[in-house]
Amino acid sequence: MLKEFKRIIGDPVYNAYLSTRKVIGPDARTHRISVVIAAMLRYALRMLPEQCEKDSLGAALISLDEGADRSDGYRRVADLIEELCREAGMCNRRQSARGDQYSIADNVIAEHCAWYNMPWEEY
Repeated sequence: MLKEFKRIIGDPVYNAYLSTRKVIGPDARTHRISVVIAAMLRYALRMLPEQCEKDSLGAALISLDEGADRSDGYRRVADLIEELCREAGMCNRRQSARGDQYSIADNVIAEHCAWYNMPWEEY
């Protein structure tokens, strides 16, 4: 899946993000690194061709952007994030101080889906 992601965003951009993740990612707080990775997904969404093949990473990104919840697209993107974390020396699965299990991937996808939300404009 990383190969497909690299094709979408291009090697120079991918390598810059990889360097960033390797340097700041392993000891980053989840809510902070999630925004960085969500930005990568947003960038990839903008770089997609007009037509994406069914079951491709591009189609998965589009389905997330359209609000598909826990779809196959969600799983594909979560798997991509797992690979992005592993490549940068980060552990996707984490545990809170209270012992609760969570993942960077779930946080990244939440950030990606809420990218344009501005709660103060809802009033």
